[in-house]
Amino acid sequence: MRPEPPLICVTGPDGSGKTTQIARLAERLEGRGKVKAAAVTIWDLLLDPASRGRVAFRTPAEVDSYLEILHPTSRALFLYHCLYEALRLALRRKAQVLLLNAYWYKYYAVEVAHGGSPEELRSLARIFPQPALTFYLRVDPEEAFRRKAGLSGYETGFASPRSREAFVSFQGKAQEALHSLALELGFVELNGRESPDSLAERILERIQQEALC
Repeated sequence: MRPEPPLICVTGPDGSGKTTQIARLAERLEGRGKVKAAAVTIWDLLLDPASRGRVAFRTPAEVDSYLEILHPTSRALFLYHCLYEALRLALRRKAQVLLLNAYWYKYYAVEVAHGGSPEELRSLARIFPQPALTFYLRVDPEEAFRRKAGLSGYETGFASPRSREAFVSFQGKAQEALHSLALELGFVELNGRESPDSLAERILERIQQEALC
């Protein structure tokens, strides 16, 4: 896949504020520069009018239940296919920029924490195009937990019960894998504890410096 609009990614661990920043970024890009932006999330097959109702799963909770029975490689194949189709849906919107929420980076890191092979997971991810710019929101697992309204099996290592301890322990492993990826691929690291407005301004400033929009 070789999309024409630039890809801008906001990634980070669960609870780091990715969705908040994607929403603010879309609003500010469209408000300031009259740039049409399309957000891309792994849930788009469930939400987009073109596919809603035609997918076997109706809710994220149903997806989470299915993910629990899969091997990490099988789970990555499933998640990557959802993300790849989300990219295709976004391209149909004729946007001038695509805003990637988490992208394959986060799911790779979580599957490594689940025991998946980093080599296999990276090989499967070769189908995805490289973003022009990737912002990496860092927060520690304890802070991430405080921000969570609820916990899924996927983000707690499918522990029972889905407790703070399970979340913090599992997320520590996933964050190690994500941080290594960030260093290797040169993500722009940001302090996820900063206010959403401050982070949005930093992201916009860097996008403008790179003349991406």
